[in-house]
Amino acid sequence: MKISINRKILGLFLTGVVIFAIFASSTFLVIKDNQKAVYKANTISKKVNLTGDLQVQVNRLLLPVNYYLIAGDIKERDNFDSIIGEMSKSFAELKIFSGDKRWQTVAERVEKDVIDFGEKTINILYIDNPVGNKKAQELMAELTLLSEVLVKEVDGFHAIVEDEVKKMEEDVDRDTRRSNIYAVIILSALIFFALLLYYYLRISVTTPIRRLHEGAGIIAKGDLAHRLNINTGDELEDLAGAFNDMASSLGEARTELDRRIFELYTLYNISKVLSTTFETEELLKEIVKKVSSDFSIEDVLVMLVDDKTQELFVASSAGCLSEDVCEYMGGRKYKVGEGLYGWAAMSGKARLIRDVHTEKDILPDEIPYSDIQSIIIVPFGVREKILGLLCGYKKGPKFFERGDLSLFMAVAEQVALALENARLYKETKMMAITDGLTGLYNHRYFVGRLKDEIKRAERYERPLSLIIMDIDYFKHYNDTHGHQAGDEILRMLAELITKTIRTSDIAARYGGEEFVIISSETSKERVVQMAERVKKAIEDYPFPKKETQPGGTLTVSFGVATFKVDATIADELIKKADSALYKAKESGRNRVVAA
Repeated sequence: MKISINRKILGLFLTGVVIFAIFASSTFLVIKDNQKAVYKANTISKKVNLTGDLQVQVNRLLLPVNYYLIAGDIKERDNFDSIIGEMSKSFAELKIFSGDKRWQTVAERVEKDVIDFGEKTINILYIDNPVGNKKAQELMAELTLLSEVLVKEVDGFHAIVEDEVKKMEEDVDRDTRRSNIYAVIILSALIFFALLLYYYLRISVTTPIRRLHEGAGIIAKGDLAHRLNINTGDELEDLAGAFNDMASSLGEARTELDRRIFELYTLYNISKVLSTTFETEELLKEIVKKVSSDFSIEDVLVMLVDDKTQELFVASSAGCLSEDVCEYMGGRKYKVGEGLYGWAAMSGKARLIRDVHTEKDILPDEIPYSDIQSIIIVPFGVREKILGLLCGYKKGPKFFERGDLSLFMAVAEQVALALENARLYKETKMMAITDGLTGLYNHRYFVGRLKDEIKRAERYERPLSLIIMDIDYFKHYNDTHGHQAGDEILRMLAELITKTIRTSDIAARYGGEEFVIISSETSKERVVQMAERVKKAIEDYPFPKKETQPGGTLTVSFGVATFKVDATIADELIKKADSALYKAKESGRNRVVAA
């Protein structure tokens, strides 16, 4: 049951009031006993004084009689009356303290003897001519004896008072010891209750407040994992709970902030790396390397979509991190819309697989190796077109979390943007070096590349040949069928040349209807053979309306020249090949002429 601080303080106050009441009551009882003792002492003191006065007065009773018998002075009668009056007054006061049986008995005897003494004294004091009077002397002897008896009886009062004083001393001593014991008990009780109250206050109030203060300081210094454990059952416990909730919320907020900062930092690093190159192969290498290092992931895989076949494939060796994964996934293709990867590419939805062993729709061949525990698959693309997938793999017992998925999605957007930029860069670069009509390299690129190839051939002392070709009677075809038909012939011819030559050869449009081929590692003899092969392919190709050309078919003339054999610099080599072309034209066209 919870007890509020107000109730605890009220309880402490009431406890203090009760303790004070007990202390005050005990003190009052002790004071009352002391007052009784003081009153009794005063009474006994008064008795002692009265008893002493009475003894003095009894001793004075014989003086007037003696003086009267000696001198016969009647004034002694008045003196006697005065002494008797004083005795009566003292005796009356002594009788007030009656109550004790011994005291009462002594008082009665003294009163009786005082009366007898007074009567005999009067008999003597009223004898005429008392001096030498025999009767008076006899009465005086009796009176003396009675005086002695009376003195003894008055001493009885004194003995009783002495007994009372002794008893009072014993009572006072007993009461003193009892008061001391009470005082020790009360003081001990007060100290005990004070310590108990201090302990209760310390446990219930001061210690929790101190721990609250210390905990707040620890949390303020950044240790948001610190928790306050206060079980006081009051507002302090509620306050500690609120502090813990606040620390938990701040911890979650800081974790989220750290995650966001890490995400921004990762995105910044990745974007910085991606901005260093526009080459797709280099981009893919940097992507898998950076994502793996920043995310602490064992393996990263980049798949691209083949637009023609609508299949997913690993982007060569650059699209994966480890050789095992590259080897396993490199030769595999996944149809868009089928299987784990194909579904992600078709739907465009990311997928987090925390534990592959609990998923039933994953085929064994979709997992690179058996140690993989968790997978993230995030599609990336531009303008609602999926370009590929960014995949991450973790070995057991590690798992991907939801935060990893959101970060992967952010990275995937950067990857899509980088690949699109690379594609645009490649297209722009190709547009700058290719002919817009035929798709072959343009004149500018050809000249620069020829110079580079000549330098390489000269450095390694390898052969290099150049072919220049020109369509025969192309103006006649344009004039007969129009420029659009002529442009189509140029496109078809460029495609045929590309298919006929080697992949290492470089074909370009030199200008108008002229084309060139740079053939590395080729001697003059072999380049002539190559030119003949191209000429034959063109001669046999079913170009539209080629029968309208002079000779009934579309033909091409060739001029060839070889580096170092015919020329040592690019301009001279071009000039030599062009001169050979001119000779081919002059000698009847549709032929190959070497310089």
